[in-house]
Amino acid sequence: MRELILMRHAEAAPASHGTEDFARPLTDAGRVAAARAAKMLAVGAPIERVIYSPAARTSETASIVASTLSIAASALQAVPKLYLATPHLIGAALARWQGTARVILVVGHNPGVSDLGGELSPSHAGRMLQTAAYWRLPLDEAEWLALVTP
Repeated sequence: MRELILMRHAEAAPASHGTEDFARPLTDAGRVAAARAAKMLAVGAPIERVIYSPAARTSETASIVASTLSIAASALQAVPKLYLATPHLIGAALARWQGTARVILVVGHNPGVSDLGGELSPSHAGRMLQTAAYWRLPLDEAEWLALVTP
């Protein structure tokens, strides 16, 4: 078995004139929510790999989770294709960056992370992750291969 954890970034500052969407940082409330989520992620199998969109809000969320859970920097990977990625692109990123990890956290954006969760679990179909929320999805080897094989 493998476990895929799909997490949406924490609350980001609203877009402002002259600031690109990619550069939006977390709010103070977002930082608190990311730390709270990280503490909840500590329950269960330890996360072995974290891949995340390099956008400011996802990068900061991933950093807070990694710091809170003492995940080594070598286990983190920013993946440019995860910025506003579709479920297919998330699967491709997992295929490339999973390494030998059995428990992988993806920190990304809606609708992609929520859509992928809905494809992998009927109980999540049609639902959207809120900011700093996550879904833990146990996947058997056949399900994992279907996800990461083009």
